Amino acid sequence: AYIVFYLNKHYILDSGDIVSIVSNSDAFDSFNNIINNYGTILNIVSNGDFLFHIIVFALKNFFNQTSVGILGILAFMTSSITFYISSINIKQRKYLFFMLLLFMMIFFTPRVINLFASGVRSGIAFVVLLIALMYLKGAKQFIFMTLSLIIHLSMAPIIGFYLLYKWIDKQRIRFSFDIYLLILLLSSFCISIVTPQLNLTNSPMNQSILYMSLVAFLALLMIFTNKKVVRNVYGFISIGLILVVLLGYINDFSFIRYIGNAIILYLFFLIKEGSLRSLNLFTIGYAPFFLLTLYYSIANYW
Repeated sequence: AYIVFYLNKHYILDSGDIVSIVSNSDAFDSFNNIINNYGTILNIVSNGDFLFHIIVFALKNFFNQTSVGILGILAFMTSSITFYISSINIKQRKYLFFMLLLFMMIFFTPRVINLFASGVRSGIAFVVLLIALMYLKGAKQFIFMTLSLIIHLSMAPIIGFYLLYKWIDKQRIRFSFDIYLLILLLSSFCISIVTPQLNLTNSPMNQSILYMSLVAFLALLMIFTNKKVVRNVYGFISIGLILVVLLGYINDFSFIRYIGNAIILYLFFLIKEGSLRSLNLFTIGYAPFFLLTLYYSIANYW
């Protein structure tokens, strides 16, 4: 429910991506209008906007709702699915108190909420990709990965880090923590340089140095809470994404959208790793990041 409230608040305040998404959705009054807007078959197949607007338009007609109403339903569904997948993977019930505390902070973190509320399409793509990574193998996994990429191209770096991890894992070479970190730094730097050139992002950096300092603190916390993080697929991807955010800042491009993805994937690492020490340390370290970014969000948007 809070996700829906947050989405409507951003719409009223004309902040985030939600206003442009609603405007684009309201511009289409028929399926033919959507098809004609994209023209060629190639544009239709390769453009995630097309599939997204088809889904939104179909749901608007079926439920007789406004675009904002449908987007609220989609945001609620994607956030609920992510929370459900996270919760059912908790194996160590003796850590339940700390895990619930961390769950509360993570799913109320503004950047995590933005992933589902402000960037609804990228939230849907992320859930599809999450299902592919956690539950599917072979051809089915490839299909879901491709679908997530079609829905939103921002999934490309996540898929790239996943494939890089799988390739390293197949080499059966036991790299040290430092080598893993160096590989992640180099690959993250390449992504932060190449992605703007391919127009996968056109967002100039507009975050303050203070905010990026908080992100740097989060990155250090994620990297050094437990050095096993680089040997776990979810931890590997999360570290790669948070480094992309920081290195993008050097290149003057904003990859801030990936903070939410990185935090959720790191949560999966903590769930899988199952160390009480790691859980306690990260929960204590994450608390100031959560409180300060929550204050930052309230001060600027509320």
